[in-house]
Amino acid sequence: MRIDHLLTRNALTGAVRHITDDLLAEVYLAPRKKAPDLADHLTGRNAPWSQSFAAAPEETARAVEAGLVTVARATPTLNPEALAPSALPDGRARTHLTALRDLWRDVANLPGPLAIWAHVLRSPAEQALEPLPLLDPTLCAFADPAETALSETLQAHHGAAPAPALATWAARHPARQGAGQSALGQIQDKLGRGSEATTPDDTVTCYGLRDPREEMDFAAACARRMLDDEIVDTPQEIGLLVPDDPAYQLGLGEAFDRIGLPLSGLPAGPILRDVTGELLSLLLVLLQGPTPRTALASLYISPLMPWSTETGRQMARQVMDRGWSRTASECNGPAHEILDALRPCTTPEQLFARLGAVARAAPNAGLHPRIAALRTVTHEGLDWPLLRRLAASQVVGAPGQDRFVEGVSLFTETALPWRPVSQLIVLGMAGRHWPRLPGSDPFFTEGEVALIRDATGLALPGRRKKLARGLELFRRQLCAATEGLTLLVPAMDLRGDRLSASTGLALIAHMLGAEEPFDLLQDIRAAQQDSWPVAVQKPDPVPIGGAPDLPADGILLLNRGLGTPGKPGLDLLRLREDAEGDPVPQSPSRLETLLVSPFAWLLDELGAKDRTWAPEALDVMTLGTILHQVLEDSFPEGTPVPAPDALSATVPQALDAAIGRHAAWLTGPSWANERLSLLREAQDVATAWAGFLTATGAEILHNEIALKGDHGGLLLHGKADCLLRLPDGRILVVDHKRSSSASRRDRMAKGWDLQVALYRAMLERPTEETALTRLVAKGAQVVTAYHTMLDSTVLSDAAGAGVPRIEAAGEDASAHAMTELAALVAEVGAGTIRLNRAGDSKTFEKDRGIKAYALANNAFVAAFMLPEEDTE
Repeated sequence: MRIDHLLTRNALTGAVRHITDDLLAEVYLAPRKKAPDLADHLTGRNAPWSQSFAAAPEETARAVEAGLVTVARATPTLNPEALAPSALPDGRARTHLTALRDLWRDVANLPGPLAIWAHVLRSPAEQALEPLPLLDPTLCAFADPAETALSETLQAHHGAAPAPALATWAARHPARQGAGQSALGQIQDKLGRGSEATTPDDTVTCYGLRDPREEMDFAAACARRMLDDEIVDTPQEIGLLVPDDPAYQLGLGEAFDRIGLPLSGLPAGPILRDVTGELLSLLLVLLQGPTPRTALASLYISPLMPWSTETGRQMARQVMDRGWSRTASECNGPAHEILDALRPCTTPEQLFARLGAVARAAPNAGLHPRIAALRTVTHEGLDWPLLRRLAASQVVGAPGQDRFVEGVSLFTETALPWRPVSQLIVLGMAGRHWPRLPGSDPFFTEGEVALIRDATGLALPGRRKKLARGLELFRRQLCAATEGLTLLVPAMDLRGDRLSASTGLALIAHMLGAEEPFDLLQDIRAAQQDSWPVAVQKPDPVPIGGAPDLPADGILLLNRGLGTPGKPGLDLLRLREDAEGDPVPQSPSRLETLLVSPFAWLLDELGAKDRTWAPEALDVMTLGTILHQVLEDSFPEGTPVPAPDALSATVPQALDAAIGRHAAWLTGPSWANERLSLLREAQDVATAWAGFLTATGAEILHNEIALKGDHGGLLLHGKADCLLRLPDGRILVVDHKRSSSASRRDRMAKGWDLQVALYRAMLERPTEETALTRLVAKGAQVVTAYHTMLDSTVLSDAAGAGVPRIEAAGEDASAHAMTELAALVAEVGAGTIRLNRAGDSKTFEKDRGIKAYALANNAFVAAFMLPEEDTE
């Protein structure tokens, strides 16, 4: 492939233009033909790639098209009859070349611009609508036969532009050779052409940086220093040669904005997201089922959905926090139609009906063409991996380039610089850049390329020629500099992976006498900052290492009136209020958090918590929710205790229903082992619970009982998992816990269990009358208890003494907890928050039997912890 583009000069205006494919089509009236769909021609064909096409049709079609284009460009006539596979001996090369020739004959129309080139090659000179004299008809050593034939045809039709025109053009563009005997001039002349060493001098410098982000900041600082030190007079005398990577273009734009230098050559528009492809990919994930929480949240915030951005964010937050969204359930109109269509599909008819419903409800999403493309590859069944590959989003390239005179010039690795500069800074001199390493040919090995060239004359490009072209392009790019060259070498990429020296850096280092490429560079990180070649600014140290300035006694007084001694602070119990302005009741779990960490409780009241999205996980809370549901469904209220044989049949059904309701993602094939383990656990828990009910003679009155009450003026609300009536008339309020009994028993023995006392308070001082509260009012004795599922133990308060299979605690199981709660409620009601100390977790577990979950993995709370007290 030629390096210099073909150019033409208008004889009347003197304007110089690139000879583009569109220009050739207009001048020679080339018919506009639809590019062939190779997938149609590959189907049913007996070819060497048939098995690959059956396994991966899209990828194989792309590879075959690339192979066909390569073979076509290797012919000077762009005619399949120019191929002579019969000249090859029997073997792989002959088989593949024959298959490509036969495919070329069948498609009749070459892909891409080759159809236009073929039309020009077959057209007489008089057919051209305007003259296209070539500005520079010099043949390129790397032009393929088709490019050479096109250039020769255009020269035969139109001739060459006058020599003075070429001289004027060349004077305004980078030279093709180096100038002078400096190190820069020698590299520009001999890179990739010879191994002669040259003497290093200050025209070539090389710096090692940490990663591309630091590299881009350093390049901007170098440009600023060149201007400040008057090495250059204007920004346009500086050029940047960067890898063809959107990350560099975006990062350099930000880096040069920070130092106030304009950057010329950035894309005219931003790099765009393929939001339609993203949406279609999400829809396929949701319609395949089970629904991942993160995929549903991502759909909610898609800009193509028929709801506002704020509504989408609210729905996403709700589904990530709770697994479902109340806001989404209340949607109507097009939004309801989309959400109603998000149900798993098992047939192509269901899939495309639901995709069509979404496309109609979101007309601005542009889904119809993408859905039609999926329909063409779908026949009897649903090939989900294939559909996801076809729907995958693509990077939408930025249109054009914004070039202007005054800015620092930006050049990319795949093209020649568009103007000369005094100082050139090359970034990314590591990894696969400079030159970009050629990939392997999927059709022919290097030996087969040589065999085909010798036997048939077909000049297929080999790996050596591709590498030579890359080196020559890099040499020509370096020729844009007239006075100085700065090479920047990142040690690692943006993922943190180590990078090796590029081929270009190794060759330059060898020419400058370095034994190893990295001997050439100056490691910025290893040098003293006062010796850096750019200005550096040290940020001021963060006070006390970034930790907050906390009061020594660990007491925060919130909203306390300044200058008014004794004025009360903010009532923190009223941070959450209902529609009538009354404080929202506190739950036992929130008050247990208050008992452990008032600051964690405050953050919870404010809704200040980590909202990082994470996929569903089979954690303790999910397991507990599922097993709660299994017990509720397997032991319905008002029915006899099921026999073991009945449980063996009903528990699997109850488990499937619980998973479908609370963790549908567990139905996926990758969770099969976890489901089997969970089924065994559910069978054991249900069997043990049935044994307890039988042994105690308990009757199941209710499941999932809501409780509301009052304790010392503090409004409470909670939910009991199960309500039993014992033979002696006592009422047993049970809370199922997926844990063992050891820690709970220890807590009750030490008097720090809070939940049983709060349940009793809600029953004895209810704020809402229920059947249960009426029983208590009539004198029914209430026992509050925990059922720990992992060891099938039931622990109760003192009122449970004498009941078979129940371990009853002493009278003071909650004494210390309730005393501490009263003090903390008074403090937060007056705007006072006690901070935790670093050793509280161990202290709580040792002295109180409490596992301090509120302090675990909570970065907010940890940031406001005080150090351990100095007991000495």
